[in-house]
Amino acid sequence: MSMPIPAFTWVLAAILLLFPLPALADTGLQTPPHLPPAVVEVKLFQLEHKDVIAIAVETQVTGAGHLLLHKLEPQYHINKRANTVEVTLEARPSLPELAGRTAVITPLPSHRVKTLTVTAGENQLTIAARFNNSTTQPRLTTVKRKPVKQADNTVTFRTYLVLTFADTAAGQPPKTLVIDPGHGGSALGATTNFLLEKDLNLDIALLSRDIFRRHGYDVYMTRTDDSNPRLIDRADAANILQADALISIHNNSLPESAPTAELKRGATALYNSAAARPGKELAALIAGQLADTLRIPQYPLQDRPDLVLLNSTSIPAVIAEVSMLPHPQDAKMISQRVYRLAAAQAIFTATDSYFAGPPQVTAPVTALAAPIPIAANTANSGLAAAAADGTLYYLALAGDIPAGGREKIFRLKPGETTPVSLTDDEAWNLVISGKYLYYSNWSDDHRLYRIKPDGTDKTKLGNHPVSQLAIAGNWLVYVKWTNSRSAQDNNIYRMPLAGGFPQKIGSDQAESVQVLDNWIYYLNGTDGYKIYRIKPNGTGRSKLTEDQAVCLAVADNTIYYSNYSDGQKLYALSTDGRHRVKLSNDPAGFIAAGNGYVYYTNASANHALYRMTAAGHNKQLVCDLGVGPLPIDIVNNAIYYNRQFISTENR
Repeated sequence: MSMPIPAFTWVLAAILLLFPLPALADTGLQTPPHLPPAVVEVKLFQLEHKDVIAIAVETQVTGAGHLLLHKLEPQYHINKRANTVEVTLEARPSLPELAGRTAVITPLPSHRVKTLTVTAGENQLTIAARFNNSTTQPRLTTVKRKPVKQADNTVTFRTYLVLTFADTAAGQPPKTLVIDPGHGGSALGATTNFLLEKDLNLDIALLSRDIFRRHGYDVYMTRTDDSNPRLIDRADAANILQADALISIHNNSLPESAPTAELKRGATALYNSAAARPGKELAALIAGQLADTLRIPQYPLQDRPDLVLLNSTSIPAVIAEVSMLPHPQDAKMISQRVYRLAAAQAIFTATDSYFAGPPQVTAPVTALAAPIPIAANTANSGLAAAAADGTLYYLALAGDIPAGGREKIFRLKPGETTPVSLTDDEAWNLVISGKYLYYSNWSDDHRLYRIKPDGTDKTKLGNHPVSQLAIAGNWLVYVKWTNSRSAQDNNIYRMPLAGGFPQKIGSDQAESVQVLDNWIYYLNGTDGYKIYRIKPNGTGRSKLTEDQAVCLAVADNTIYYSNYSDGQKLYALSTDGRHRVKLSNDPAGFIAAGNGYVYYTNASANHALYRMTAAGHNKQLVCDLGVGPLPIDIVNNAIYYNRQFISTENR
C-alpha cells in the first residue's frame, strides 16, 4: 500500500547559497540531463531507542547552472504486513554487497528489527525489514543530501529513503544526538606537544557519549575507533537520524604561519549562521561551559559557513574546540584524562541546558553574618580565601576575556558591598598566610607572586610557573608546570613563605594538591591518578588507595574524593588510608570539605551543588545555578562557588 512521505528537504536558501542561479528569462528551460537513478548504499543505524535504515538513491546531473530545475524524487512503493515492511525502488541496484548475488539477508542484534533483506532485480531493488510489531512501528521519511559538485563539473544528487523503527513505549521520546570525534585514521589533526588530536577527540567523545546515555539521550557516534569517515557522511548521519543536534569534538590549533603572539590558550566553538537551523546558541553554551569548567579563557565564537560539517546539516550543528593544543598549558591539561572527563561533562551540561531552556538561578547571598575565622584555605581550590578578621579575598571575572578581561584579585571587607580590586594581574591559585596573599600570576607566565592585603608590595618570589598552590606551615607548596615534552614532569615543589630557593619534593606527576597537618595529599598521575601523600620535606611518600580519583579534598583527618573506579561516586578515606567508605552513590565532580560538611557538584543532578555531613548524612541541595561542575571554596560561613558567596547557614 502507499504511504504519505513527510518532506525533509533543504530549504531553498541553502541551495541558493551554495549554487547561485542566474536570472532566467526563458521559463521554458528543460530539466538538465542526468543519469538514471541508482541505489548506491544502505546505511544502518542502531541506537538505544531506535533503529534506522537509510536507502541512498543517487544520480548525476550535467549543466550546473540549472540545478534548481532538478529534483531527485525516488520512485518506489511500500508494502507492510503484520511484522514486515518492504520498500521497492525503481532504480538500478549498485551495492557492493550484492556483487554476484541477487539477495543478502542480515540478522540484526536488536529487539526492534530482526532481519534486513536486500533483493536486487534488473532495474529494481527491494529492502525488507522484519520487525517486532509489539514494540515498534515503521515510519518512512525522505532526506536530501546537499548537491555535491564534482571535478568534471557534474553535480551528484542523493536522496535517502529512511525507515525509522522507534520504541513505541509511552512517554516523551529521548533527544537524539550525533557526536562526531574529529579527524581519525590518516587525518591526525593537530600534532603539537607530542599529542595527536584525533586520539584526544575520540576519548572526549566517548566520555561524552557515556554521560549523555546515562542521562537518557540517544547517541550516535560517527566513529568509535581510529577511522576517518567522510565529512559528508558524518553530516548525513545527523540528517538521516533527524537528530536534535550534532556536536563535533576537536582541539584547536593555529596555522604554522601564524605569529607566536597570536597563540592563546582557550576554548571556542564554531557554527554556521547561514544554516536553516543555526547552532549559535548551542555553540555559545558549549564554549562558555568548556571555558568555565576547564578554567581557561574563551575565544570568540567562529561563524564558519564554509565547513562541510556545518553547511551540510539541517539540524543545529556545532564544532567544539576544547583547547589550544600548541599552547603548553592547554596541552598538559588536555593530555590528562581527568580534564578530558571534565570537558565531556561540560559538553553535556551545556547541551542539556540548551534543551532545557534558561536555568533557574539562585540569587547569591550578598551579606554574610558573623563570619567564623578559619585558617589558611589548605583544603580549597584557590579561588577564595578569608583573613582572621573576616575579610574575603577572591578571584572574579572582570569584563570579557577575549576583550582583555582578567581574573583579578578582589577584596570584600565585612559590612561592605562593593569589592575592591587589588591588582590588574590575571591571577589563579589564591592562598593567604599572615600578612600576604600568594597567587600564580598568569600575567607573568604563571610565576609565584605575593601581595599585601591592601594591594601594595607586590613581589615576584620565583621564576617557576606554578599551579595548585597551598600552604604547609612555613612553606609554600605548589606544582611546577613545565615546558618539557611531557606532563610527567609536573612535580611538587616547596618554597619558604618569604621566598627563596625552591626545593623539589617528589618525582610524581601531581594533581589536586591539598595540605593538612603537615601532609601533602595529591592524585598521582604517574600511577593512574591514585591518592598519595608525602611530607613537605619529601619523606613518608605512600599510596593510600588503589582507587583512581577525579578530585579530592581533605579536612578533619579525612580525604573526600570522587572515585573514578566506581562511577565517580563520593567516597571518604582516612588520611592514613586505613578506613574507606562510600558516602553517596552520587557521581561527584569538584569537592570541598570543612566545618563538618562535604560539598560536591553532583553529576547526576545537572551538576548542581550539594552538601552532606562528613559522615554522609542529611544530603541537601545547596544550589543549582545551571553552570556545570565548578571548583568550590569554603570561606567563613559561606562557600565561594561560581564567583558568588552563598551562605551555608540554615539550609
